[in-house]
Amino acid sequence: MTRQYEIRLIGHQAPDGEVLSSDAVNLISSFKELTYRLTRSAANREGLGRTDAVLEKLATVRVSLRAGSTRLGFVVGDEDGLIDPVADEADAAYWRIVQGLASNSRPEGVSESAAVAVDDLIQAMAKASPTVELNAPDRPSVTIATAEIIRAPWQRREEPATEQVTLHGILEMVDLASDRFRIRDAVGNKIDLVDVVDSDVVAHLVGVEVAATGGLVMGSGSHRTRLMSPTVVAATPVFKLLGVPATKTVEELVAEASQAPPAEPLDLTDDELAAFLAAARG
Repeated sequence: MTRQYEIRLIGHQAPDGEVLSSDAVNLISSFKELTYRLTRSAANREGLGRTDAVLEKLATVRVSLRAGSTRLGFVVGDEDGLIDPVADEADAAYWRIVQGLASNSRPEGVSESAAVAVDDLIQAMAKASPTVELNAPDRPSVTIATAEIIRAPWQRREEPATEQVTLHGILEMVDLASDRFRIRDAVGNKIDLVDVVDSDVVAHLVGVEVAATGGLVMGSGSHRTRLMSPTVVAATPVFKLLGVPATKTVEELVAEASQAPPAEPLDLTDDELAAFLAAARG
């Protein structure tokens, strides 16, 4: 059983029935991701489990391009299935999102992952055309000026930081444009550093072990654990934190041994030497 959706591009800068390949790729990938997220959510509510095979069939998307301005048609669902158990739930969720786009409000119950897909779709539609017409099964069409869509309701909502902590790791990613960096700790976990303080200075520490102190937000789902507004400094070596001498290299130990004075000869009597050798032989 399949259902048909459509995104009609109105007033875009391409001949009737055509669309730039980059715009088509962005529209198709973002719509497909949104469909998958809505299908997964509906399948979980229906108790169908999370098996990839089930979800792949129910979220299958086929695409066609038609004239009449330019219409991207999406056929969604299992073509060989007689019944789609999640169709009604997924269609209703999509329609709530369409209405939310028209009113610039995010409906209750839209997951973070689905909202991210909606945000990607908004960007794809805005790049492709000044006006879009959205169609869903058994629903009236909705026409929206893409420049009037506000992305904020759909963008990721940051969870409040729970506490100030200090994490150690190698600074391995630096993005000065967004002040968003990343460290990898001793066991391989990646932690995002968001809104880094003095980012232009910290950028010089890339590849170095650092200590980052900021508000901790634990990761969930596909989102990594992150520190908010952290200060980042080169990490103090562990031996200094513990107050013990640093471990010397083999070369340093050999050099020290070569400069040491010769050992004093043992001053043993014959009886003491005999006793020592007897003990050594067991």
